[in-house]
Amino acid sequence: GGGSSYARTSSLMFFAATGAGPAERSRRRASRTPTSAPPRTNPPRPASTQGRWALATVQLQDPSELLQVGQGFRLRAFVRNLAGTRASIGMLLANENYQNRPTPDTQYVALSDASWHELALTFVVTSPGAADTQVYFALPPTGALHWQITGVSLRSVHDVPKTATATDHANSPSRTLSFDGPAGSGVDASVWGHQVGGNGWGNDEKQTYTSSKSNASLDGNGNLIITARREDATGKDGIKRQYTSARLTTKDKLEVPPGSYVEAPIRASVGKGVWPAFWMMGTNYDKVGWPACGEIDILEVLGSQPSVVRSRLHLASADNPKKDAPLGVGSDGASTTLPHSLDQQTHKYGVYFDDKKVTFYVDHLPTATFTAAAARATGRTWPFGKPQFLLLNVAVGGLESPKETDFPRTMTVGAISIWHSGVPF
Repeated sequence: GGGSSYARTSSLMFFAATGAGPAERSRRRASRTPTSAPPRTNPPRPASTQGRWALATVQLQDPSELLQVGQGFRLRAFVRNLAGTRASIGMLLANENYQNRPTPDTQYVALSDASWHELALTFVVTSPGAADTQVYFALPPTGALHWQITGVSLRSVHDVPKTATATDHANSPSRTLSFDGPAGSGVDASVWGHQVGGNGWGNDEKQTYTSSKSNASLDGNGNLIITARREDATGKDGIKRQYTSARLTTKDKLEVPPGSYVEAPIRASVGKGVWPAFWMMGTNYDKVGWPACGEIDILEVLGSQPSVVRSRLHLASADNPKKDAPLGVGSDGASTTLPHSLDQQTHKYGVYFDDKKVTFYVDHLPTATFTAAAARATGRTWPFGKPQFLLLNVAVGGLESPKETDFPRTMTVGAISIWHSGVPF
C-alpha cells in the first residue's frame, strides 16, 4: 500500500546513550550504503564497556497526532554492525525510557558482518502515540559497539496483514489467564495455588516461598508482580531463611494439553543470585516424579547474565527414570542473548509442545526446537505428549550467591495466553 513518510534521518535528530556512560555518535554521508540513503548515525563504544542498556533513537514528526489507534504503518531502517562480533539490534517505537509504545511489535536481528541489512516492521497502532514516542533502536548493552543506522522511515499503509500485529492473531486464544483486579489483591485462587516453604527445592535455594501478597500480588494494570525480598522468615515447615518470594502453580487446577502454544509477556528480574522462571511440568508428576514427568523451562534467567534468555527441557534418561538428561544445556543450548537487560523491557516468551517436538519463541521468533526422535536417539525419554501445568516463581540463590545484590527484586507477568490449536502466527 502507499502512504506518506513521517520520519527520515536526513531531517530528524539522532540520540544515543548507554547504561555504562555516553556513546559517541556522528553523522556523515554514507558510502556503499543502500540506494538514496540519507546521512547515517554512527554510535561507537569500546569493547571493555559493561552496561545494562544501550539505545539510539530517531525523533518523529508529531507522533501524538500521527499514531492513532487502528491505523497501519511500515517502519524501515538500514543497519550494519562494524564491531566485528555477532550482536543484535532491535527496532521498535517507544520513548527513551521504553514507555509510550503505540505497538508491542518489535523487529530484532543478529548481525556479525559489515554489510547493510534492512529492518522492516509493519504494524497496526494499538495505543495512541505520545509527544515523546520515537523510533527506538535497542543496542547491545556490553562489549564493543559500532553500529551504523540510516534510511529510517515511517510510512502509513493500508494493506497491513493480520499477522503484522502481535495482538491480532488469526485465532483468539483458547484460554487467557488474566491478572485483572485491584492493586494489591491476590491471584485467582481457582487457577493459581501457592507452593510454600524453604526446603531448598532441590536447587539449594535460599528463600522461603510464602502465600503473602507482599511476595505475589496484582498491580491493578493487568499484571502479576512476584517480589523477592531480603527479610528473615520462618515458613510453616520451620525452616529459617533470610529471603522470601513466591512460587505459583496451576497444578491440580488447570492443565495445558499437548499441541498447545503458551505465551506470556514478562519483564524479568535480574541480579546475581536472582533466578526467575516461567515453566511447565507434566501433570503426572505425583505418579512418576521428576524428571520422568518432564519439565519445559520457557524462560529462566541466571541473574548475573541479565540479557540471556535460557530455555531448556528436563526429561529422564531412557534407562533410569530418576536421572535427568536435559536438552538445551551446553552445545545444544537454547540460550538467546537480547541487546538489553531483561528487566528493562517486556518480551513475549512462548513455547509449542506435542508428542513430536518442542519449539521455544521470544517475541514470536523461534529460538530453538527439540524433537522426540532426536531425544530418543540419544537415550532419552519424551514425556511432552502429555498435559502440563504452569509455574511462575522467582528463586533466590541456587546457582549463585545473592549477597552482593540489592533487594527487593520483581518479575512482572502479563496475561498468559494458551492456544490449544497450535502456534497462532
